[in-house]
Amino acid sequence: MLLKIIKHLRKHLRKHLRKHLRRMLQIRHHNRRMPADPDITRLQATITDLIAIGNSMYDPTQGSMTAAVATRNKELTEKKMKIQNEIKEQESIINRTNRDFTDVRDQLPETIPNKSLHFMEDYTIVILCISYFFMIIVALHIYVVYSTEQWTIALLRGLFYSGMLTLISGMILYYIC
Repeated sequence: MLLKIIKHLRKHLRKHLRKHLRRMLQIRHHNRRMPADPDITRLQATITDLIAIGNSMYDPTQGSMTAAVATRNKELTEKKMKIQNEIKEQESIINRTNRDFTDVRDQLPETIPNKSLHFMEDYTIVILCISYFFMIIVALHIYVVYSTEQWTIALLRGLFYSGMLTLISGMILYYIC
């Protein structure tokens, strides 16, 4: 029943389009000086496309249009299922990876400071600084006691050397950290 309706519409469409196309061509032949109008050219292309679509809908040599649509629909459904399976696999990998790092993530604070190291909160660095200053004091004492110069000049020179050592080691630590 549906095929008969499509055949009838196809014949009626062809007949109607050919009649209009002949009328446009006759007008064009009567007036040879009239240049080709882009609207007429576009309309001719549209009519040709519609006739080709009508032929492809029901043509015994090309097969049924519904069979082509069904095969394309099946291909796209298979492709969709394949992509959805790949997405599920990737999400499962992400979830497994997230579970591996949940204990580390729970221990971290909400915001990690990135400007400077708050060494007053870290007691190991405070103890390290106190031991460094104690080492400087002991080195100054040994330098002043065993120096052949006057004790004031030896003390000033020792303070200068320790200041230079502190600056250089501070720059190295700043560069490393």
